[in-house]
Amino acid sequence: MLSFFKNVFKKGELRRRIIFTLGMLFVFRLGAAITIPSINAGALTGNATNSGILGIMNMLGGGMLERFSIFSLGVSPYITASIIIELLSMDVIPVLAQWQKEGNTGKKKKDKVTRYVTLVLAAIQGGSLTYAFDKMYNILNSSSIWTYVYVVIVMMAGSMLAMWIGDQITQKGVGNGTSLLIFTGIVSNLPTNFITTFNNLVSFDKGTQTTVLGILWYVLFVVVYLAIVIFVVFNEGAVRKIPIMYATNSNPTMRTKDTTHMPIKINSSGVLPVIFAASVLAAPRTIISFLKSTDITKTIDTILNYQQPIGFCLYLIMIVLFAFFYSNLQIDSHKISDDLKKNGGSIPGVRTGLDTEKYISTVLNRVTVVGSIFLVIIAAIPIMTPVIWSQTSNAALTLGGTGLIIITGVALETTKQIKTLITRKEYHGYIRK
Repeated sequence: MLSFFKNVFKKGELRRRIIFTLGMLFVFRLGAAITIPSINAGALTGNATNSGILGIMNMLGGGMLERFSIFSLGVSPYITASIIIELLSMDVIPVLAQWQKEGNTGKKKKDKVTRYVTLVLAAIQGGSLTYAFDKMYNILNSSSIWTYVYVVIVMMAGSMLAMWIGDQITQKGVGNGTSLLIFTGIVSNLPTNFITTFNNLVSFDKGTQTTVLGILWYVLFVVVYLAIVIFVVFNEGAVRKIPIMYATNSNPTMRTKDTTHMPIKINSSGVLPVIFAASVLAAPRTIISFLKSTDITKTIDTILNYQQPIGFCLYLIMIVLFAFFYSNLQIDSHKISDDLKKNGGSIPGVRTGLDTEKYISTVLNRVTVVGSIFLVIIAAIPIMTPVIWSQTSNAALTLGGTGLIIITGVALETTKQIKTLITRKEYHGYIRK
């Protein structure tokens, strides 16, 4: 570990990239702490952002929505816009499907459209949240139309600036900028979560025996947390390797073959199925919370509440369905089969073409079964923990697997990129000699 950090800061370019990344993350967190002028954040704190889709947005942003900061929307409009454009590129809109095939040129065109869609979504989200929270909690110091416009413009500008910061980190820093912004938002709340958990479990004014028991509960809590982290890291790094053989000589009498492999992650869909499933259930509940309470709204709220038996089952089922959907969206077996055929590659024992496509699809679906079970376990932890372990009823969110998947996934990918940069620099140095 010490040699790794030594190598990181020994390389000039890598050191500059890391310092640049840390500087941009500092700017982002600084803006996250600044509340939008004309907003009474005290009226919102601890009220509206503890549950539902707003709770998810607040968690991913590290409490920015709770403070109604200038970065209160974070990169969520950009993520949503990216997903929409990717879905529409699947032969839904011919122009986008054509851009998909144009390589880097088409990617630039899609990125430009994604930014316009991000701006529109930021305006819709900012206006909806401002109006809803003002009606429920009177968060605006003045409810004039110009105050609404001002707050929404600031939120839109903050979202676009967050997207720009993410792009700069990706191009000039280390790691994926958008993922790192979400990563820092979640990590920034971890110390507060652990302190809150300690205060809930340990009491120093109820006798020595109660205090010692509380400390033991807290130690057990930390051990369970670390065990979950290890479980997540293990599953995030697990892959199924499909062997690939390439012919390296066109002469039949001298033909040789190179063998490599194509890795398919056990959890190729990442944390998105959990977020999608929670959002699908939480969005109607969030809308209902702003409506007048009736028997119908109460029934719908109970059914869609994933902390209740019916909602819990729906939640887990949707995670599995989204896992299969997004895995097949991420890995296109037809495209992979065509690329292998064009480049003279094949899977040993499998015919090229349709048989290869079916084989890759079958392996992907089998692997996704394991990955979806992993996601179900991680998603069920914060819901089942208070039921099994009553002492953590006020600390269940700190055991939440969604944030852990994001944290470990981003940390592993960033570390892998840093190691790649170190290795590349060492090779360059060797070549120069």
